[in-house]
Amino acid sequence: MARTWVILSVLLIGVAMPSEAEPIVDGAQRIRQLTAPALAGRGAGTREERQAAQLIADWLGEMDQVEPAFDGQWIQIFPLSGAAEDSSVNVAGILAGQGELASRWIIIGAHLDHLGRVDPEAGGIPAPGEYYPGAGDNASGVVAVLDVGRQLAGDRSETPRRSLLICSFGAEEVGLLGSAHLSRNLPVDATMVDAMVNLDAVGRLADGSLHVAGLETCALFAESLDKAAAGQAIKAQDASLLRSDHASFIDVGIPALFFFTGAYPEMNAPADSLSAVDLPGLERVARITTDLVHDLLREPGPFDFMPLPAPGPETSGGNRQTWFGSVPDFEGAELEGYVIGGVVAKGPAETAGLLAGDVLVELAGQPVTDLATFTTAMRRHDPGDVVEVVAEREGRSLRFLVTLGDRSQRPN
Repeated sequence: MARTWVILSVLLIGVAMPSEAEPIVDGAQRIRQLTAPALAGRGAGTREERQAAQLIADWLGEMDQVEPAFDGQWIQIFPLSGAAEDSSVNVAGILAGQGELASRWIIIGAHLDHLGRVDPEAGGIPAPGEYYPGAGDNASGVVAVLDVGRQLAGDRSETPRRSLLICSFGAEEVGLLGSAHLSRNLPVDATMVDAMVNLDAVGRLADGSLHVAGLETCALFAESLDKAAAGQAIKAQDASLLRSDHASFIDVGIPALFFFTGAYPEMNAPADSLSAVDLPGLERVARITTDLVHDLLREPGPFDFMPLPAPGPETSGGNRQTWFGSVPDFEGAELEGYVIGGVVAKGPAETAGLLAGDVLVELAGQPVTDLATFTTAMRRHDPGDVVEVVAEREGRSLRFLVTLGDRSQRPN
């Protein structure tokens, strides 16, 4: 991006937050640090994930008014069976509120881990192409969350406001394990947590829509988002179809929002470096999040939790217009799952980063064992829905967010 990054000192007077996107302090530099070869893709349960966590803890420690969340420590360790270190880590800091709302809480967070090395058995510092940098997924979310915390920490107004827990979660890529642990082992009174906001893969906004899931979990969310996102196109998604760290909080009865900017070709690939991130778009996401959280911190409430509806009954034929953008590999029919033989150029599957040879084993939480179960699961959804798919690739389990298309989009 043709922009000079400068360190800004922001002093907010009154309750108004900036309406225009401001440069994320050290945004590009921090993404470079998190995606550097020395951190080898921040694989869950690795030494490099610990190093990334310490780096984030150091950045939290530089923030005005932010204190360690875990009895004077920035890092929470939790068990992770089968990992190199047998544990993973969460990082969190506290920005205290004030007045009659200070005992209540809002949580903002983003996962810090990614897929690690292309060859998990390799050692040393990997070369380019030998590890998954994870700039968009999810260094982008980490630096945005940190900047939201920085901006809110600069608020010197005297209005009552909730306290803020600023988090980075470990082991998201292997099953949302860090957020699941934290949601059940909070350093604050869980009954006083009113909402959670999760940023995951928010580095590719450009001129597109900001996808938001979880609006249905709290009646207050829609109005607050409308005010915060004025001028930005928003596309609401069904939170029951998407599993990122917000899901861990919804599972324990906390309303939660999920921000992401859609699938992109470099996702879950060694090419997901700083050059794959739209930095001006990331600034806009951080600004919208800041304005939203600023509003939620001061909302008198109540924040009534609305559980996600149970999946409806399956229709006999489903939506036959829904299009995935792939062709099956019938030679791989002996494998359990849907084997992709090829992807359509610029179709939903290719845009999400799926490749020929990938074996889909799950779509929107539904097991996929063959072409028939894949087709049934896909047709439960409409064109434009964003669904998470799990695919096996070269012995690794990868997760992708796919924006389903319409069959009319297929090339002739």
